[in-house]
Amino acid sequence: MVMEERLRGEIRTVRLLLCVVIATALCCSFVLVAQDKGFRDAPASAAEMKNPYAGNASAAAGGKKLYNQNCAQCHGNNLQGMGPAPALESANVKNAKPGEIFWFITNGNLNNGMPSWSNLPKQQRWQIVTFLEAQNK
Repeated sequence: MVMEERLRGEIRTVRLLLCVVIATALCCSFVLVAQDKGFRDAPASAAEMKNPYAGNASAAAGGKKLYNQNCAQCHGNNLQGMGPAPALESANVKNAKPGEIFWFITNGNLNNGMPSWSNLPKQQRWQIVTFLEAQNK
């Protein structure tokens, strides 16, 4: 009888340890998955892309015109967002790397209402990124 109680106690301890190990593994995997995803699921290669117009005032001015023509109708004249389109003055956008924003503008996400703007020349997409960077400083 004493042996059975001891064995039951050891089984409970093993079960508890197993639950702790599984919970820890799940938490770690969620953290790793969250770290692997870039802005709007942009690949790591996008994060490494550098903005060729970073800090260029004339590129930012051109980007503002392009933003007003192509983006403001959904994201608002002041980047505030409208309807389902998110604000572009958010911390999420401010913390995104230029290449990630460029990637998202290029690829869009139709499931969430963002069209691809790959039809715009590469230079113009970078100008929009430059404008957004200038606004989000």
